[in-house]
Amino acid sequence: MTLRDLIKLADQHPEWPALFFGLMMLLTVVLPLFHKKGQGALAPWKYFYSTLTYLVCIPGMMAGVLVGYALFFTRENLLDANILVTGMPLFTMFVCLVLIGKQVSFQDLPGFDRLSGLMILIGGAFAIALLISKLFVGIFFGGSIVQLLAIGTAVFLLLKWATHTLFRGRGQARRPRPSLFS
Repeated sequence: MTLRDLIKLADQHPEWPALFFGLMMLLTVVLPLFHKKGQGALAPWKYFYSTLTYLVCIPGMMAGVLVGYALFFTRENLLDANILVTGMPLFTMFVCLVLIGKQVSFQDLPGFDRLSGLMILIGGAFAIALLISKLFVGIFFGGSIVQLLAIGTAVFLLLKWATHTLFRGRGQARRPRPSLFS
């Protein structure tokens, strides 16, 4: 099954994505009713919030990449796109992250540092791919060597910062993210 087949399946059965994203928003609203204010960072609630965060962020990131790909690479009209595939995951991710952020600090959620690193890595890779597709980068670089070095350094530092949290070992304690120049 390809990604196109999955999107086609969501087009044919729109009740499934609507049910999933509606359930995610409902859980985000209802979950704070089960614990006292300020106790969302304690077990088992932090694991529920962490799972909920992953369940809304993974489809949201995928939808963001699909929207960016459709806009910048294939130049498709988003008015023709299925709102349950392109808009609903992004909207749900935004709303759920805002509501979860009011209940618990994201630093207290297990695995959120890796998820944020993955978001940065995907965003950086997409920006690099977009930059390469929009600019003529061949054997000859039209700018100065200083501009080329600045672009290369910026890309390296962004990827270093994102992969730091993404590829941390399971038993390793959380460390602060590196500064860009360390």
